[in-house]
Amino acid sequence: MFWSLTLLGYRSPGAVAFVQTNVGRRRGTLARLMSSSDVSEKKQHLVRWKSPGEERDVIFEVEDGELLRTAALRRGLVTPHNGRSRLINCRGLGTCGTCAVEIKASDEADESLLGPPLDPPNKNNREELRLNFPPHDSSKQSPFLRLSCQCAVKGDIVVTKRAGFWGQDDEMVRAEEYKTYFGDFEFLLDNRSPPDQS
Repeated sequence: MFWSLTLLGYRSPGAVAFVQTNVGRRRGTLARLMSSSDVSEKKQHLVRWKSPGEERDVIFEVEDGELLRTAALRRGLVTPHNGRSRLINCRGLGTCGTCAVEIKASDEADESLLGPPLDPPNKNNREELRLNFPPHDSSKQSPFLRLSCQCAVKGDIVVTKRAGFWGQDDEMVRAEEYKTYFGDFEFLLDNRSPPDQS
C-alpha cells in the first residue's frame, strides 16, 4: 500500500486547499486546511533608516519576522555595514558586531512601555556577548544598540547607523551608501526570515 499527500488549490490568497490521499487506487479528501477567509495578507512593517542633517531618510517595508539585516540587504537601499565591514563581516552569525545599529520604535509612546517591536525583545546571548566587547562596551553607547542580524522586525521601527568600522562612533552614516559584494549570498545563513517572494 502506498501513501502520498497532495496539497491542492493554494495558488493565491482566497484559494481553498485540501489534503488528499492516494491509497492504492482509492482517493479521498481527509481534511479541509483553509478557506478563503483563513488566508490573509502577510503583515508588513515600515523601517525608517535615518540620515544625518537635512538628508532624506530611507523608508522601506519589511515582512513580519524578517531579520533587519536581511531586509535591508534584500531591498538594496541601505546596509547595516560601514566601509570595509561590507566585505569583512560574519554574514549574520552575530559574532563580528559590524551590523550594530540603534533601533527605536517609530511610536515613542509604545517604546516607553515595551521598547522597539523586535523579536527577541531584549538582546539575546550573542548580542550581549558581542556588544559588551570593544569597541561597543563604551559607557557612551546607546542603550538601543542591537545587532541587526539578530533582530526580527515585529512592528514599525526607526534605525540609526553610526560611523566607524563597527558603527561605534558618534556621527551618523548616510543611508544612501549601499554596496554589497556577494548579492544574495550576503544573507544565505539567515534561516529565520521569511523567504524572498520577489
